[in-house]
Amino acid sequence: TWNKQDGESFVSGDVLATISGDSHALLKIERTLLNILLHASSIATLTRKYVKILEPFGVKLLDTRKTRPLLRVFEKYATRVGGAINHRLGLDDCLMIKDTHLKTIKNLKDYILKARQQIPFTSKIEIEAETFSIAKIAFEAGADIVMCDNMTPSQVQEVVKYRNENYKHILLEASGNISLTTIESYAKTSVDAISTGSLIHQANWIDISMKMD
Repeated sequence: TWNKQDGESFVSGDVLATISGDSHALLKIERTLLNILLHASSIATLTRKYVKILEPFGVKLLDTRKTRPLLRVFEKYATRVGGAINHRLGLDDCLMIKDTHLKTIKNLKDYILKARQQIPFTSKIEIEAETFSIAKIAFEAGADIVMCDNMTPSQVQEVVKYRNENYKHILLEASGNISLTTIESYAKTSVDAISTGSLIHQANWIDISMKMD
């Protein structure tokens, strides 16, 4: 019997759920049950901290594909419960052209035109840019989303200003080593979204235990 539902907060001393059954069966499932509950709740709890920082700025929080093997759906569900919006679940959700891809592309505009003929009509194209000059090329090439990767807040602000003056229809995402201590400075740049893998890989387990009556 659940006393708390997904997304509800709890404090020390709260009883999250009551389970009943044979004592041997309960003891066998104890650790597995707690591991799953702890893993999900810890991700959701950390995500909620990020979301609360972003709320005054109207910036969306996105998760990443930095998930554990076989646990992607589970971990991304936990970030969503915490208030984040899911980014790509896989490589087929969006055509993302990263820095490693850009090294192999001679003409980005031609590449995007060709890609539009092959990807689904509803799919977007996102280009990763580590500098202002690469961001400008991405804008001109026809990207739907430009990711400001590993830029400083001031560098992101420069890209936002250029976007607002020339390409208002293109979305901007900031990413790269963004933490609880730095995310507010990125939110102040007025990007549309901020993505961070730390929602999952930096989540520390909270204290939840099972007690027997």
